[in-house]
Amino acid sequence: MNTILRVALFLIVLAPAVTNGHASFAAEQTRDIKMGILDVELVRRQSLMAKDIARQVDAKRRKFMGEIKKEETSLRKSDDELQKQRVILSPEAFAEEARKFRLKTTALRKKVQIRNQELAQLRGRANRELQNAIQKALTDVTKRHRYNLVLRYSPQIILVRPTYLDISKLVLDQLNKNVAKYTIPTAPAKTGK
Repeated sequence: MNTILRVALFLIVLAPAVTNGHASFAAEQTRDIKMGILDVELVRRQSLMAKDIARQVDAKRRKFMGEIKKEETSLRKSDDELQKQRVILSPEAFAEEARKFRLKTTALRKKVQIRNQELAQLRGRANRELQNAIQKALTDVTKRHRYNLVLRYSPQIILVRPTYLDISKLVLDQLNKNVAKYTIPTAPAKTGK
């Protein structure tokens, strides 16, 4: 019984000291949280850089399509001529001309594939540059306004978004200030084999 009394007395005396020590430790560890929500898709759609990228990629696409269209017109004319010569040429000569025509058609298909790959590479590289620019703008905003928690807006995850937490406009303004124009490189990046 004496040991139970000693343990109880020890707990009564020691418990307030332990609780106070833990409370002061917890008070030292608390920090303020400044939270923001970023709608990356909104920033991506409305940024000057994204609009400039879209304009330049579209111009390249139209240029490529113009080249392809010229070659397709030339192939159609060659096919018409070949069909007219069918009755004039010997079967062997016609077969040779038809083979040459198929080679030209195959070359054009290959060129279309290469142009599509070049466009995809240009878009991919430009989108990576845009993503990096958005990240830099976000970093600038979080440092300047001292945000220490930023969530990416997604309607599937964040169901209610208070407007006072939305930092998309701040990031968009910073992005437009950092990079208003983007120049797409003339030659796409080479892919190694």
